[in-house]
Amino acid sequence: MATVETHSAKAGSWWPYEVPFGSWFGLVRHATAGGLAGLTAGFLVGGIGSRIFMRIAGAASGTRGAGRITEAGFTVGELSAIGTFFLVLFIGLGSGIVGAGMYLVMRPWLGWARKWRGVAFGVMLFALTSATSDIMNPDNRDFSILGNGVLLVALIIVLFVVFGVVTDWMFQWFDARLQPEKEGFASVGVAYAIFVGLGAPAVVLIGAGILLGGENICGCEAPVWASWSFVVVCVSTVVIWVNAATRLPSLVNRIAAVTGYLGMGGVLVFGVIRAISDATDIIG
Repeated sequence: MATVETHSAKAGSWWPYEVPFGSWFGLVRHATAGGLAGLTAGFLVGGIGSRIFMRIAGAASGTRGAGRITEAGFTVGELSAIGTFFLVLFIGLGSGIVGAGMYLVMRPWLGWARKWRGVAFGVMLFALTSATSDIMNPDNRDFSILGNGVLLVALIIVLFVVFGVVTDWMFQWFDARLQPEKEGFASVGVAYAIFVGLGAPAVVLIGAGILLGGENICGCEAPVWASWSFVVVCVSTVVIWVNAATRLPSLVNRIAAVTGYLGMGGVLVFGVIRAISDATDIIG
């Protein structure tokens, strides 16, 4: 297994967080592992998993939903090769790109979960997505078409948790196999940088469109506080990343540690509040 130098910083002994690299090479290597993990989870869970989800939901709806057209344009009960291909390709790619970025940004603040980090990430991702997308919008006609509100809500939660677990597993798998930081910035470092350079703009553009789209995306009341909380997490993570490579003043790092955890708390609280509200309407 590859071994990287871990730079741990503390805002206090009760608030540990970790940065598993100590150079710019380590940063792009870290981001590459996260990007590959997110893309893998996107295709397996966001793509194939979503298709399985639709199949289960369609079967459970019985004659109520059979033959009806969902909001995404799919026919309930119909499983076509072309439809599956495009779902896996586009939904898988989109969810993989966004999921990779969110995993990398949230990862430093989930160290407390230890071996359950993937589950914790899945829960955080569900909370954030609930508040900023159409995934749990009670006005989505698919919920009335398919019925079985309890089952649909449970399947959605499971899908996000599985996505989180697979992303975390795959990150560890790739992290154990990419060229370790201690071997220096060789030609492979350029490949890491190119991969990250191509992926980062997509993460920022797609993520910003989803998180800050407000009423245009999910009919949410603007501003979406879960989104702004996540922006705080993003800024805090960037600060500790830069600190790991350049050594910023300790006060800056301590402030980032505090704001990072506060931002994560905001994502969870505001996201869960909206998720509970929407789930109640769907089930009711």
